[in-house]
Amino acid sequence: MLSDEMREIFNEFVVEAEENLQQVEENLLELEKDPTNEELLNATFRAMHTLKGGAGFLGLTAIVEVAHAAEDVLGKLRSGELQLTPEINDAILEAVDFIRSALPRYEAGEEVEVPEDLVQKLRSIGSEAQPTQKEEKTIEELLDKYGFSHLKGKPIEEILEELILLPPDERPAELIEELDKLVGTGEAKPPSEEKEKEADQKMIEAVEKPAEEPREEPPKEEIKEEVKEEKKEEKKEPKKEQPKPKKEPAKSEGEKVVRLDVKKIEDLMNLVGELVLERNRLLRVFQRVREETYSKTMDELETVLSSLDRIVGDLQLAVMKTRMQPVKRLFQKFPRVVRDLARMLGKEVELILEGEDAEMDKTVLEKLEEPLIHLIRNAVDHGIEPPDERERLGKPRKGIVKLSAYYHGDRIYIEVYDDGRGIDVEKVKKKALEKGLITPDRAEKMTEKDVLFLIFHPGFSTAEGVSQVSGRGVGMDVVMNTVTAFRGMIDIETEKGKGTRIVLSFPLTVGIIRSLLVSVNGRYFAIPIYSVLEIIQGEDAQITTVSGKEVLILRELTIPLINLGEALEMGGGKVGYVIVSQVGSQKVAFTVEDLFGDEEVVVKPLGKIVGEVQGISGATITGDGKVVLILDLDGILKREMSSLALL
Repeated sequence: MLSDEMREIFNEFVVEAEENLQQVEENLLELEKDPTNEELLNATFRAMHTLKGGAGFLGLTAIVEVAHAAEDVLGKLRSGELQLTPEINDAILEAVDFIRSALPRYEAGEEVEVPEDLVQKLRSIGSEAQPTQKEEKTIEELLDKYGFSHLKGKPIEEILEELILLPPDERPAELIEELDKLVGTGEAKPPSEEKEKEADQKMIEAVEKPAEEPREEPPKEEIKEEVKEEKKEEKKEPKKEQPKPKKEPAKSEGEKVVRLDVKKIEDLMNLVGELVLERNRLLRVFQRVREETYSKTMDELETVLSSLDRIVGDLQLAVMKTRMQPVKRLFQKFPRVVRDLARMLGKEVELILEGEDAEMDKTVLEKLEEPLIHLIRNAVDHGIEPPDERERLGKPRKGIVKLSAYYHGDRIYIEVYDDGRGIDVEKVKKKALEKGLITPDRAEKMTEKDVLFLIFHPGFSTAEGVSQVSGRGVGMDVVMNTVTAFRGMIDIETEKGKGTRIVLSFPLTVGIIRSLLVSVNGRYFAIPIYSVLEIIQGEDAQITTVSGKEVLILRELTIPLINLGEALEMGGGKVGYVIVSQVGSQKVAFTVEDLFGDEEVVVKPLGKIVGEVQGISGATITGDGKVVLILDLDGILKREMSSLALL
């Protein structure tokens, strides 16, 4: 068990390790496109070296072994002994995956065994490389030159090990550099793995139990760093190039960042929500008093209230931003997904990321990974054609998948586009008929958009068979469920032979929403304004009956009609207005008694006593102090779905 002090250090290490692993993964994917990029190679090597050092300090043996083996491979790539290939990249990425999976296991206090197969696989990469006769002759000459003839014939690693253990002023830098090139790391290797482990253990003991006497000798790690710095200086001198300006914003950025417990942010959001409610009530009270009385004091009070309204609005926005995170945190996971999937399917695919700086609510962002993985897998598997087929069609061999984010109004849009074969609408309709999801009569009346949305039905798939990637029909319904759970919307555009575009949109925040206040049989309810497409007065609405069920005829479209009073088991009631809404993948109309304008409301859960009620997403308090339930139109639709036979 780690002490409290070491636990804190371990937690910091986990955060940094995740960042380093992400950097290694991103750099390796970039290096596949540009294997000669020395800057990326060096950055990747440093990240893996830092990760290994931190793991060694904490005694995480399995991570140290894997990171050390991966570091050796990166060193050989950096020195030019090896050229990066997809196979080498696969091995290093496998190491990244293992380290990433080992972190939570160490965090839980589990024992993690060293993956010997993976370590051996990494160590075998480039191990067959041997020094040439010319290199051997150079080494022998240098051994004679510096008085180390007795080391001739010994393995390179043993010679290097003995030289590194010499005092700094006795080390022949020229000889060490030549030997180091052959080893392939570009820097002095540790004398042996056992000695390095011993040094790491001593370091841990030094932290947990401070030494009583000061150290007389620097540890081997410091010796290695000295050798490395000496060699770096020697290598820089002959080039005589102007050094590039060093980037030092990382340090200053670190000083500007404060890590906060999510609970503190949630508490702050709740307090701001309460403040917004009280502001609304105060404004309502003022309006009533203003109607009854007028004085100069009222004018001054109005000025103060106007300023307070603005300040509360700014505070609300500022607190909301603390919950916002750039979508880059989500997007950066997908280059690896596309790369591995394309290799598995034998396709050539390029992933383009756009709008990574756009920010969205952390709660939504954390839940979007799985839906986007399904969409991207579908794009690569079903959408993008094999290279030969694309060539026959006159397309570039490499397909394009684009993942982008952008703002429009008070919503954020996440878009997945591919330039593949598109969705065959007739094939989707045929499959839906075969599975009994729709009737032949309904199939004839469905628009192309209606048919496309059938792909989100649970269990629906147009794949002819089940593969490792798709065919089970369990992906797209996950997308729809996630989107509707966060009050989002989906749109699909496709063109056969050209490609497909799927757009998800979400409100910028999930805690405070603008709602339309309505009444049903004398009771007040709130309907999220984002789902309202159109409002029609009751006397102007064309309502008819089809198969015994009421529908709304709107511009030649037949839209299912739900009486909210009946759906909420409150009785039919008067039809004053018809609200046309977008619920999930379809348009649905709802009847209400009266409208009372829109208002910004704070969504409060119903609590454990009431529990979850289908059709009700929460409650709020309006400006005049009324407790109002917020309707979940998707939940109401699902309750009515069996009788309406919409799907």
